[in-house]
Amino acid sequence: MKISLKQIGILYIVVGVIIGFSIAFVAFMQSPNIQTSDAASSDVFPKFKNQNPQKLFYTLIAQDAEIEVSKGVTAKVWTYNGTVPSPTLRFTEGDDVTVKFVNKTPYSHTIHFHGTHDSANDGVLPQIMPGEEYTYHFVAQESGLFMYHCHAFPTSEHIRMGMFGAMIIDPAIRPMDPAREYFFTLSEFDPNNTMEYFTKYYPLNGYANQYMDDNPIQVVKGELVRFYVIGIGTVLPSPFHIHSTIAKVYPSGILWNEPYFAQTHLIANGDTAIFEAKWDEPGTYFVHVHGIQEERGSMAVIEVLEDDSLLLEKQIPSNNKGSYSMIQWQEDLIKLLEHPEIITYDNLGESTIIDAKKIQTNNVSIVENSWNPDITDSYFPISVEINPGTTITWTNNDTVIHTVTDTAKKFDSEFIQAGGTWQYTFEKPGQYDYLCTLHPWMKGTVSVTEMSHSMN
Repeated sequence: MKISLKQIGILYIVVGVIIGFSIAFVAFMQSPNIQTSDAASSDVFPKFKNQNPQKLFYTLIAQDAEIEVSKGVTAKVWTYNGTVPSPTLRFTEGDDVTVKFVNKTPYSHTIHFHGTHDSANDGVLPQIMPGEEYTYHFVAQESGLFMYHCHAFPTSEHIRMGMFGAMIIDPAIRPMDPAREYFFTLSEFDPNNTMEYFTKYYPLNGYANQYMDDNPIQVVKGELVRFYVIGIGTVLPSPFHIHSTIAKVYPSGILWNEPYFAQTHLIANGDTAIFEAKWDEPGTYFVHVHGIQEERGSMAVIEVLEDDSLLLEKQIPSNNKGSYSMIQWQEDLIKLLEHPEIITYDNLGESTIIDAKKIQTNNVSIVENSWNPDITDSYFPISVEINPGTTITWTNNDTVIHTVTDTAKKFDSEFIQAGGTWQYTFEKPGQYDYLCTLHPWMKGTVSVTEMSHSMN
């Protein structure tokens, strides 16, 4: 059988393609930079293995403060490190992160980080009591934008009072396109009633209308701008709208997600989004949450400049290679406008001797409105006397969750829901002081003694 030159040529081409593909496939499989991911093949930024992970350490301190929340309006807030929002945490996918948490307030608090971690670092249990410390540790596993916040109960109250912040995790291998970066937290606050359904203010970054007058968000015509946006709200979601351009959006702030283009993107409560946009013409534009929020503090001026001469002293190199971050400028502005005055407390975490008449009973009520620090006797009776072997039943007659927790860690009810009950049998004589870990001013005591008569 004779083989023509044309057939030989085709054979060489086929063999070449097979060899080339095989070499590429082996190289891909042996590459140390690519890690198997659960993400789909359409991912824009699949999970990469960081070949040079950093060990990063942060300290966040729960502090009560008096701050300005709008021009001429001051209010008491709960914070991490004295400002609302708290400091932005930023690291790279794969970094080893340790956060030391110190509670310098009369309330129990935690830090709950969105993203992947184990239960010990989830920031719900344990509740960190006044005067106590706790160390959170995790590896940054997903690239994108996440929030962190207090998860003590009621969580919506702790968030509204100011205990939240942004967490940016940059991709380990392939950076996002160079851009000018800003961040926005979209929250709710009412200085007169923390839990008001429709609040007086819907601030951007903790201070209503802070970017409307003397402090506009400045960008340069033709440059890519990246907004890291977090929906902190507890009632209203946040339809985020950027004027005079169409934005590219990474839904839920996760870079595995395929981006899409939007005129307005709805950010759910507790969710995030990353927006990328450009303006070709200098001028004054706006960005805001669409709806009632824009009239109550959530609007910002976007000033598009001819060049970056006004920004050189404000910008710093970003953790995302080739980008410029304006986040430090924003955080400095927050401190300047809020000018926080930290509230300090003495004797945090010390037990208090309850001097009250002992009542012989095996039923204790968690009284209505006991979540309010103004209520003196949160448990009734506040002091109980029983015989060894007696079982006491606590009934939660309040409308929120409480606990019954021995200060010496001998018993703990965990969470007692509104209307719920919890029982404990006291076998050994002694005095048992207890409190609610969610509302530490709620205190009671049980005295177990051999009495000459038993209770009915």
